[in-house]
Amino acid sequence: MNKKLVLLVLLVACGVAAASCKLLFKSDYAELKATDLAAVVEGEFPEMQVRQIAQNKQARKQLIDNFKQMFSLAQAAEDEGLHKSDKFKKQMEITTDRALASEHLKRNPDVVVSKEEMDAYYASHKDRFEDDFKFTSSLIKQPVTDDLKEQQRVGWSEIKLRAEKARQGGIDKDLKFMTALRFRRANLLASLYNSELEEKSQLTDAEKKKYLAENPNLDPDKLKEKAQGLLDRVKNGESFEKLAGEFSDDPGSKPNGGDLGWFGKGTMDPPFEAAAFALQKGQTTNELVKSRFGYHIIRVEDRRVAQDATNPSPSPAPSPESKQEPREEVHARHILVDTRGFEEYQAQKLQEKMKRAHEDTTLKFPVIAPEDFVLNVPGLDRNRIPGLGGGQGGRSRNIDPQGNK
Repeated sequence: MNKKLVLLVLLVACGVAAASCKLLFKSDYAELKATDLAAVVEGEFPEMQVRQIAQNKQARKQLIDNFKQMFSLAQAAEDEGLHKSDKFKKQMEITTDRALASEHLKRNPDVVVSKEEMDAYYASHKDRFEDDFKFTSSLIKQPVTDDLKEQQRVGWSEIKLRAEKARQGGIDKDLKFMTALRFRRANLLASLYNSELEEKSQLTDAEKKKYLAENPNLDPDKLKEKAQGLLDRVKNGESFEKLAGEFSDDPGSKPNGGDLGWFGKGTMDPPFEAAAFALQKGQTTNELVKSRFGYHIIRVEDRRVAQDATNPSPSPAPSPESKQEPREEVHARHILVDTRGFEEYQAQKLQEKMKRAHEDTTLKFPVIAPEDFVLNVPGLDRNRIPGLGGGQGGRSRNIDPQGNK
């Protein structure tokens, strides 16, 4: 056999071997076992929910379907290499510590972590806290304040200390805990992959252009121009009430010249509320205010401090506990230019694309799963539940109830 032929044979053999290895490789998320499902539900779900799931076959089926999709997405995430990313590793580290701390507290409810312990731990791990805080802050959408950072510091210190105690007690090697952590890991991978899918599934520029050409009245840029034009007319002295009655897209306030009446904080969309409460009596917003409904022009007619009538006392002499607290209210008008048409179309198309992507993922990364599984609930007689028997296993007909996470 000449050298070229030998080399060709070797290359073919290596290729076959590599393909075989790929076929033999089985992801940790390719199979759901009935015993694992039972362990996760019994260990992670509230007792009342476990009992409800145990008696509801449809709830158990839905739960299995949900977990199957999660495991498919987790496999897809691994295929994309997301499990090797720094973001995943950091999130998994935090997730593991939180899970260990929670399990330690559950098993040792009388063990108290003192303030002195937490302060000492923080003092010797400041850099680690700053690193974790910076990472977690980047994931949340609320403003980072000193109060929030202090709350995080205290909570972080306790979690780290309890996680250490859990490891010292061997909880991290406990089979049930490891099973639950596997599901948490799958959930995190699925979430990261889902974020990637969402990015890829946004409307393309061509799709946007086509839709807006067919629906020019929903073009966000043109609607903003319309709203700005109305604001300019208000600034130039035209009647706010007249413009609201003629052009506002709010059917509730339009007949009344955009009148919204009196309202307090916590009742309006946050950007609208912030803008309204920033105005004094007789003032109008200088800029357009964007809420989830569209662009607003707001004018405050009046302001007052009103008694909160949510807890009126029938007693002629109310106690200090039942005393009504004053609250700030404004009486405002607005002109609304509704932008939801195109935004709702975008959301609908995104949902459709995500649905197709999930279906493709479940086909590409199948998950073997039981049709049902049994939950061990104290005091529950399975023989009294129609259609149930006493078995535990994959596809047996004699299996017990369960449900949803």
